Amino acid sequence: MMQERGIPTIVWITPILPFINDTEENVRQILESCAKVGVKGIIDFGMGLTLREGDREYYYEALDKHFPGMKKRYIETYGNAYDLPSPNSRKLQGILKEICRDNNMMYKPEDCFRYMNEFPEKYKQLSLFDV
Repeated sequence: MMQERGIPTIVWITPILPFINDTEENVRQILESCAKVGVKGIIDFGMGLTLREGDREYYYEALDKHFPGMKKRYIETYGNAYDLPSPNSRKLQGILKEICRDNNMMYKPEDCFRYMNEFPEKYKQLSLFDV
């Protein structure tokens, strides 16, 4: 386990795929697993995903292959939007806050980034050229 090894960890919980893995059960399981291993914080900028041009076509091709009919649902719901929030985003973000608070994990992005920027020297990434 990371905590036993002393590895401070921040998890960026993305992507959460609308209509596919954006369930309460899935998000709870991810967050509870993070809590169990001692994750310091969870970064989330909204439960969902982003799709740039080019990425969108690749993603839609994968949807056609693995989730027939889902591409149509995405197009009807999001059009060509860059930001694709889960319809369950508000509820899932509430669960994130609840589990993080209950387990003393950071959940505000600014807190997580501040923690990473103030990272203790002993955890600094070593260079191949360090002697």
